[in-house]
Amino acid sequence: MTHLVVTGYASLDYVLQLKGQIAGDRTTLCKRTPYAWPRAGGCPTYIATQATLMGARVTPVMWLGNDAAGSSLLNCLTDSGIDTDGVSTIAGAKSPSAVMAYQADGSCACLYDPGPAGAEQLTDPQRRAISLASHLCITVGPPHLLEEILALRPAGARLYWAVKNDPACFTPRIIARLQDSADVIFCSKAERSMITGTGATILQTLGPGGVTIEQDGTTQTLPVTPVAIRDNTGAGDCFAGGYIAAEMTGITDATYAAGQGIAAVSHMLTKRRRETNS
Repeated sequence: MTHLVVTGYASLDYVLQLKGQIAGDRTTLCKRTPYAWPRAGGCPTYIATQATLMGARVTPVMWLGNDAAGSSLLNCLTDSGIDTDGVSTIAGAKSPSAVMAYQADGSCACLYDPGPAGAEQLTDPQRRAISLASHLCITVGPPHLLEEILALRPAGARLYWAVKNDPACFTPRIIARLQDSADVIFCSKAERSMITGTGATILQTLGPGGVTIEQDGTTQTLPVTPVAIRDNTGAGDCFAGGYIAAEMTGITDATYAAGQGIAAVSHMLTKRRRETNS
């Protein structure tokens, strides 16, 4: 039976729609987003949620504090049918959280409190989950644990890397190792330059410009139907979750798997737009 493990940072996201731009010593009016105050976030959450929706068995490996925010995120995962055995609660710590402020010009200011950053350690249940995974996805997470996580990867487990421009996590050494060993790499247009020599299939998301697939020396672009919404946080991770879930069913055609990822993002953003306008 296939089993996906996704490692990385957790987050409780608080989403604001601003009527202007953030500036020092000035008040900016905003509107809280009711369905996202808070909303379970973090790359592993989005990937796990989408893959689970598509029938995959998924265990996110994340770290929370023993507070109300952490309990809220755990409840969200449980309600979504996601295995929480890989979620560790750190005594005395606060859970990671972020304010996502969508500004009038379309940009998003992210204010992130990393919570227990630096105090994370792999627990026995987390090690066991990683060591038994058939599919392993690395997202931005505690840099001091990445070497151990990669060492626990079973021989033959398919490896995915969801790139994030975070040099504290993805150091040159880690990037080189992931490029050498990853089967599939997900990145945005802004992150593409981080990837140099690799034999992996590269999926690059271009927003309304579609998705490019680089594989075996060829590149193709798949179109998307844009969804008019400012709050697009998690779209890239949702795409990754859809792609991985397709591969977990035995699909080997990257174009087909990418199409599943594109459809997943369209569904997520359309649902979010309805919630925003309700």
